[in-house]
Parts: sequence; structure tokens; C-alpha cells
Amino acid sequence: MAFWGVDMVLRIQRLLLGAALLAFSVGPSFADSPNASSTDPMVSYRAYDQAVAEGKLSDAAFHAQEAWKRAEATWGPTNPNTAGLAFNAAWSLALIGRAPDGMEAAKRAVELADVGAKAYQKSEAQFLLAYAELRAAPEGQRRQKAEALDSAAQAIEGSWGDTLIVDSLVEASIALSTMGRSKKGAELAARSATELDRLLPNDQSRRALTLLARAVSKLADPDKVPSAYSDAVDARLAYGKMRRPDDAMWGMLSAWELVIQGIHEAGRGSRTTIGTNIMRDRYKLRQITPEEYAQLDVSLPECRDVKFKRRKGAEEIKPNPIGGFSINLGGVHIRTDLSPTGDVLNPRVIGVVPDPRYSEASLKAISKWQYDLPANVPATCLKDFDIAVVFTMY
Repeated sequence: MAFWGVDMVLRIQRLLLGAALLAFSVGPSFADSPNASSTDPMVSYRAYDQAVAEGKLSDAAFHAQEAWKRAEATWGPTNPNTAGLAFNAAWSLALIGRAPDGMEAAKRAVELADVGAKAYQKSEAQFLLAYAELRAAPEGQRRQKAEALDSAAQAIEGSWGDTLIVDSLVEASIALSTMGRSKKGAELAARSATELDRLLPNDQSRRALTLLARAVSKLADPDKVPSAYSDAVDARLAYGKMRRPDDAMWGMLSAWELVIQGIHEAGRGSRTTIGTNIMRDRYKLRQITPEEYAQLDVSLPECRDVKFKRRKGAEEIKPNPIGGFSINLGGVHIRTDLSPTGDVLNPRVIGVVPDPRYSEASLKAISKWQYDLPANVPATCLKDFDIAVVFTMY
């Protein structure tokens, strides 16, 4: 769920320029020189700076990590720039969705916080470390790490300079909500929205995530399922149509919508008798309007009325029960191509929640499915066929 943008890149560049000025004040060995050693941290730092300027953030993160490691070997832990570069390595990797790879750098930034006090605050390094640990945590430790992230985030909320704080609060919120702490999940979802309003209120991708976190926090209460579904729809509308082939963010939002529909249909929103043979839905879900549907629909115009029917006798999806979640449903959004004879080709999961292990059983069965195709179906309709899967685990 990690996202980044131009504003964050500029902020991180300004921070490290400050650290670089600290380095230049130490002695002439940090100045530009035709004989600069390949082990000189400033060589890697300048490569980082250039990559940032060109918008190549993956390259920038690589050079940031290299600069820190060279600083450890060349300058040692008493130099403030070693601390600053450790912090920057952890931050840069978090910005490109690789926070766990920056865990060692984040730990070092915490240890050297007093030395690097002019470049960053210890609370900021502790936040980066907590975020890396949450992203790296195995399932059995995610609740504990989400709670630690909650504490670390509180220390910098209102002052942290980029929307990484929003991403972290959303991730912690969803983790806690799906593990039986929906009240805390709702609190973190609200805080993520507040931070987004402060930092980048027009960021629709992150707006979708904060709405999703709010939706997931409501799922433990049957009375709030319709409200959760409405939030999920608003999240999808905020994000809009697919922005790239097999868009993982779009698929994840779709998968959560499937889960919420599944919760409603699994009995929590079941029909009840209110009189002799008179039935009504206990809770009705929001009806998506044609205008809203048009904002989400990714099908080609010539394919909207084309129907494919799965042939009988195909293997059904039989997942193993997955524990550890208070939400006992799974949603998987799969896209696949079909051959002219109806065979499934190239099935791929573009969204699976709340546990990625739901995808394995889905792909195993779906890869063997076959479909009956209508006559003269356009070839374009055989690509990117969507299959929605909802698991109920009781």
C-alpha cells in the first residue's frame, strides 16, 4: 500500500542537502574532486541526489543505502552524516514500498539519533523502524507490531513531513480491525484521514485507502455493515478506474468490496420475517447508481453484454481454513484470458484480502476451468475476464 509523490521527494531531498552541508563542514575530503574514491559516501550521495532529481526513486533508494553503508565504514558512528544517511536510507526504501529492506538502517538511525539530531528527530527514526517492522511482521506478530506503530506514529502526527504517515496508519488500522481490535482500527482510520487532510488533501489514492480503513473497522458490528459497504464504494469511486494493467490497488479495493458483500449475504444482513410470509432485508446495501458504475467499469463497450458460462464438472475452489482473523471471509479478484475454445489462460490475482493465502486455492482451481463462449464473440472480450471469489470460513 505504499505510495509516494513529488512533494515527498522534494522534502527528502531538502533534508539530505542539510545533512550534506554538515558533512562539508567537517573537512575538505568531502568536496568534489576528480580523485574521489569509489568508497567515498559523497559519491553515492550525489548519485542519490541525481536519481531524486530525475524521479528515479528506486535508484535513489539504492544509492541512499549505499551512501549510508559507506559512511559507516568511512566516517564512523560519531559523524552526524552517518546518522543522517542511515535515516535517509530507511526513509527512501519506505517511500518505494520496501520498508523492511530499510530495517537495519532504521535501527541504526534510532541508535545514532543524538549524533544526527540536526538532521532528524529520534521519534521520526522510531516511526520508520516501527513501520518497517510492521511491514515485515509474520502474521502472528502483526497485531503487536501494529500496536507499536500506533504508539510511534502518535509522536510525529501533526509534524511529519510526508504522507508515509497516512500509509502506515491505514495499514495498522486494517491489521488491527481484522484481528479483533476494530475500535482501535477505527481510531487509526480517522487519524489517517486527518493526516491526509493536513498533508495532501487532493490525493485520491490515499483518500481511497483512508475510506477503506474506515470501512474495515466497521465489519465487526453487523449494524454497521451497510455503512462499511458505502465507505468501500466511496473508496472505489475515489480511486476510479484501473490506472494500469492489472492495477493491484484497484484489485485490492474490489476484493474488499467482495468481502463486505459476503458478510452481508452470509447472514448478518439476511432476510427476516416481519409478518405472515412477508420478508424484508435486515439491512440493505447501498445501490450503486449508473453514474457511479460508469466511474468504475473497466470493460470494453463491445464486451459489456457478453456472457460466459462456466462448464459443469469443473473443480471447485476448496481453500484451507485460515486463522488469525476476526473477519472470517476472504475476497479474491482474479483476471484471466480465455482461449477461443474457452480454456483459462494466464490467470492472475490482482486483489486478495485479508490474507494472501486465499489466492493459492483460487488459482489452482480456476486454472482448470473452461467456459462456453457465445458465437462470434469479439477477440478483445477474451482478454482480462474478471472472476470474483468470496470465501466463507466458519
